[in-house]
Amino acid sequence: MLEAIVAVFVLTIGLIGTAAALSYAVHFGAISRNVTIAKGMVVSSIEDIETLRNSRRLSFAQIANVGNVVNTGSSVVFTGYVTDFQDISLGPGPDGVAGTADDLTDPGPDGVFGTPDDFVNPALVRSGYRRRVIITDLSSSMKKVEVTVQYFGSGGRVGEISGVAYLNDESRTTH
Repeated sequence: MLEAIVAVFVLTIGLIGTAAALSYAVHFGAISRNVTIAKGMVVSSIEDIETLRNSRRLSFAQIANVGNVVNTGSSVVFTGYVTDFQDISLGPGPDGVAGTADDLTDPGPDGVFGTPDDFVNPALVRSGYRRRVIITDLSSSMKKVEVTVQYFGSGGRVGEISGVAYLNDESRTTH
């Protein structure tokens, strides 16, 4: 009888250890997934900015933060990238550029952007992630683009991952 009690005790200790290891693996698996998604968002944001330049949708002078955009000579007026962290939208807003202040704007019942029924739609938020884009002019032909994505983990913890790219004023076309 005593041997059975000791065996059950040893087995219980082993099962508790296994349960703790599984819990640890699930927890860090979720964190790893969030980091991987955040890395993808950083790379995607930098590539989007590069594509705006390459496609000439925005001029090199227009690729800037709010307040520093030069729209002179451009057919499209662009307001710039917001320098504060903001929720990441499932798609770009009316300006068609991800990472700007209008990303969460919905055209309202009339389906037309720029009318009084437009509203901020919280259903467009990519839950658990926020982004900040900082663009610094290094010279007249070179800019530093820093994209930081915050991701939210378990226990209310917030992680951040950043990517930096340098953008020159020479657009490239890919064939």
